[in-house]
Amino acid sequence: MKRRTLLQLAVSGAAIAFLLPRVFEEQSATNSVRASPIQNFWLSGKSIKTEVRVDWTKPVAQTTPFTFGSNDYEITILEKASDSDFQEHLAELDIRLIRIHHIDLCERWTNQATKTWDEEKIRACYDASYPQQPTIIQNIPRWPSWMATDPDGLLSTNEYDNYAAFCAQLVEILNGRQQRQIRYWEPLNEQDVPYQKAGKLNQLWEIYNKVARAMKAVDPSIKVGGPVLTWDEPNRLEDFLKKCASNVDFISWHRYGSGNARESTDKLMSYTPEYRRQVENFREIVAKYIPDRKVPLLLGEYNINYSWNSGEDRQNTHVGAVWFASVFKHLADAGIDMATSWHLKDMYYGMIDHMNNLRPAATVFRWAIKYLTGKVMYTESGHKFVEAMAIEQSNQQRSLLLINKSAKPASIRIEGTLDFSDTERLPMFSLDANGVNSSTLATRLLKYSSVRLHPYSLMLLRLSN
Repeated sequence: MKRRTLLQLAVSGAAIAFLLPRVFEEQSATNSVRASPIQNFWLSGKSIKTEVRVDWTKPVAQTTPFTFGSNDYEITILEKASDSDFQEHLAELDIRLIRIHHIDLCERWTNQATKTWDEEKIRACYDASYPQQPTIIQNIPRWPSWMATDPDGLLSTNEYDNYAAFCAQLVEILNGRQQRQIRYWEPLNEQDVPYQKAGKLNQLWEIYNKVARAMKAVDPSIKVGGPVLTWDEPNRLEDFLKKCASNVDFISWHRYGSGNARESTDKLMSYTPEYRRQVENFREIVAKYIPDRKVPLLLGEYNINYSWNSGEDRQNTHVGAVWFASVFKHLADAGIDMATSWHLKDMYYGMIDHMNNLRPAATVFRWAIKYLTGKVMYTESGHKFVEAMAIEQSNQQRSLLLINKSAKPASIRIEGTLDFSDTERLPMFSLDANGVNSSTLATRLLKYSSVRLHPYSLMLLRLSN
């Protein structure tokens, strides 16, 4: 039996993250192989067999820590913001871009009696949180409850200037008196749907223009963006840009995979390439209306399910971690400027649960910030449920993330230039239903054989350039 044939058999098992123990590798080399039950499973034809090609000479985009940001609302309540375990996790994860958002932020950070922002509470919340000192996107979701609205909940026209002054006051508090240097500001959140339903989008754009001008009058250095669309609706974005282009410094929108907890996992995984198409489509629209300057794109919220009470749990398991990794891959290929997941911590969502335990998605974000920032290299796969993300970092290290989005195991042959002249084994990290593991991978397996991934799993390899 030829050596290459033997090596093709010598791959499986969980002991070194989907690869057979080293004893089996050595048996393969000495021509004495007996198929185990695990091997028989792989050889039975019930797995995906495909190739992944990596072209390390062909950069297609660039990722930064801003590609892997998240949302937080713990900061809106001092007791939660000052939780030491939560703060320890924030330092450990090192999330470098955080969007502060909660639908009741204007109630939590204001004094109802004086109808103004509670400056000391805001100071205490900010001082208590974010040991990693991230860049902040400060969202102001809507007008406070004391401002008049019509029967549809839309802001009364005689309150437009009051709301603009209200938003500008927060800029003065954070950037003026407290010197926080908050760069990115969103004065709205998902107001497009009620205004569209009422046939009054023009009024929403009028509010945006008034607020943007008032905020920048206080601090001309800030970036004001929107329209914070509920989903990636291109016609609505075009309408916004027709009326507001001169007051737009970045574009933001949201998109969740589904609202149905019974949606098939295959369908959820099949949707992740749409995140790339959203970015490409929105970039074309923005270039049409703002051709003379670069306007960054922000995917402000994304997760598997938009409904917190749907019963969805996959976003908090290894399946959700794989889903996030696939979204990362497509956002990276599209070269998105900023993205913030929904979100850091709570009972239903988040990479940290309400008891301060890290969920599997936290590992993917930690890997991404540490190993997946840099030049995005061209990859292609022979199977739609197997994906790869190849990154060349500024320190000349390379990372290859292999993603199996399928309920079947996958056998993956890597094609592309891989130089292992002085390296017998590579650092390897893996994530699957059994948890997270770190080990090493024999380089000869990449050269002459295939790597095997469990269903819904990830493998991250660290390569020298």
